[in-house]
Amino acid sequence: MKPLLILVSLLVLLAGVVSLWTLGSRGPDAMPGPSVDALLDFDFGAEGFTEVVADRPVRFPADHGAHPDYRGELWNLFGQLNDTQGGRYDFQFSLTRVALAANPPVRASEWAANAIYRGRLTLTRAGEPGVRSAERLTRAALGLAGAGSQPISVWIEDWSLSHPDGQPELPRMRLVADGEGPALTLDLIAGKPPIPFADLGLLGGDVGGLGLQAYLLPRMAATGTVTLDGEPRSVEGQVWLDHAWGTLPSGGGQVGLNRFAIQLDRDRELVCVQLRREDGTGTRIPACALILADGQVQSFRRREIRLEPFERWLSPGTGARYPVAWRLSIPILDLELELVPLTRDQEADDAVRIWSGAVQAVGRLGGDTIAGHGRIETTAEAVAPSGT
Repeated sequence: MKPLLILVSLLVLLAGVVSLWTLGSRGPDAMPGPSVDALLDFDFGAEGFTEVVADRPVRFPADHGAHPDYRGELWNLFGQLNDTQGGRYDFQFSLTRVALAANPPVRASEWAANAIYRGRLTLTRAGEPGVRSAERLTRAALGLAGAGSQPISVWIEDWSLSHPDGQPELPRMRLVADGEGPALTLDLIAGKPPIPFADLGLLGGDVGGLGLQAYLLPRMAATGTVTLDGEPRSVEGQVWLDHAWGTLPSGGGQVGLNRFAIQLDRDRELVCVQLRREDGTGTRIPACALILADGQVQSFRRREIRLEPFERWLSPGTGARYPVAWRLSIPILDLELELVPLTRDQEADDAVRIWSGAVQAVGRLGGDTIAGHGRIETTAEAVAPSGT
């Protein structure tokens, strides 16, 4: 079983880690590009790093910040924003940290570093094809990237995520992704307390057994500015945050994992995972959790859920095939949803191929119409099902 897909970004980052590590005393002008071949020959074991303990409680506000004693870490935010002129934007913003050694050698170079940070921003505007993106990748040296505790913050160059007020239960955060290309600045206020992933009851709740610890803030009110083509627009909307840390996931294995995170009407959120064999055979195994308006969680397992794709998309660039539109039913809730992508071409352009896309949700709950929006992340199907 692979660890959660929210840590797939850690694998993606690794493609460039070895090249940066081997720079030694050389300056930034000598920095080579990412190398997947180098990654394959590098040992990213967890020896010497702190191991995730299954019964360790999540602690706030400290756990909003970095966990440098662990091998890897990911802050992942996504959501839907609306401007004052009726425009709609869906975004994903991630900051990833990978430590290189538990006991690094002492090196005199001021460019020497024991961690690599990667940032990525993707932005989709409704009614326009394709996805805009920007990226940062650098070492934690000379203040180019790092994390702080007063206030709690993590940054990479001119991108940052900070937690200035220190509130543990309903935190305020500030996201800044400046620079050329798409840009984003948001002030965030949590509408619900953090929810440890183990409390969702997914994958048996054995998150510690997967080598990671995680929590989510499934609904944060957002206000700020989106900039596309040099034109800033005031926006507001709703944002979801995942934060995970622990052991780096393996890139191999026979099991794929699809993940669904949907913000629904009435301040409810739905998160689902679905295990499947990479070769497309066998039975898919789903699990879902519904987060109620008061933060309480209702969990549902395999026999209580129907979750099946009804549309697939073939990437013209890689030839990979992904399930991108889904029907979800939980009869005990009288819940039926269709999840449809805003645009089909939302394949992540990375060494690890996944489809990470914004979706709209429409359906009914208890006889009433319900709608929402969110994100699906799915690995490619190695064998395309017949008739699609």
